[in-house]
Amino acid sequence: MSEEEQENQDSGNDVSEDKGEEEKPKAKFTFKCTKCNKCCAARGPIPITMWDLEFWARNNVLANFLPYLEIYNKPDGGSDLILKPLPPPKKEDEKDAKPEDPFSPVPIDELLDEKCPLYNAEQKQCLIYENRPLSCRTYPLEFDGNKFSVVDVDCPGIGEEGMTKEELKEMRDTAKNMLYELTRMRIALPVLNQLISKTFMMDLMKQQMEAMSKMSDEDKAKLDEIFKKGSEESHDHKHD
Repeated sequence: MSEEEQENQDSGNDVSEDKGEEEKPKAKFTFKCTKCNKCCAARGPIPITMWDLEFWARNNVLANFLPYLEIYNKPDGGSDLILKPLPPPKKEDEKDAKPEDPFSPVPIDELLDEKCPLYNAEQKQCLIYENRPLSCRTYPLEFDGNKFSVVDVDCPGIGEEGMTKEELKEMRDTAKNMLYELTRMRIALPVLNQLISKTFMMDLMKQQMEAMSKMSDEDKAKLDEIFKKGSEESHDHKHD
């Protein structure tokens, strides 16, 4: 819902049934966080921007966020750097189940309705409030380059009185900055990802070549025999 539509909804019927009456003035968009914590408890992946990384680096807390950062390849083909939500705790009947492979993490698509990993549900408290991401600072207002929109019309803070002009301007400026910084990240991320992957593969090949050069002729012969046997088995399976 756009901010203008939200204003219309908040203001009720702007036009009286009597066409002779003048239109009532539209209510302005107002917002005051009520600290209900609903946006933190079921937020899903939170996109991280260049601004966030630079802000955390200046505050010497970047290392604290690294365990939670992950690249999310979205269904639309794009990629985001996110704070990955934590899987929900296991139910009683699942605790005795066979342990999962630690190298097979829960897909992000299965965690879209889970809480932020840095939100303490028991204390109902953000653990990083002073260093919270830009996306959290502008919530629930967003800017798409043309207009502002409310992304969570059920947020209880929408319509709350007491928002000053300065606070409204700051919120709008933050939403605009979020779009700019997220665009920067989305342009840089695929390039950086490819460069890192390329460097990793080159290092891996170099390590393998160094390891091969240190092998004895006997070990090399055994390795060749293993590869030859594997190739023959693969060939036999194809013709079965």
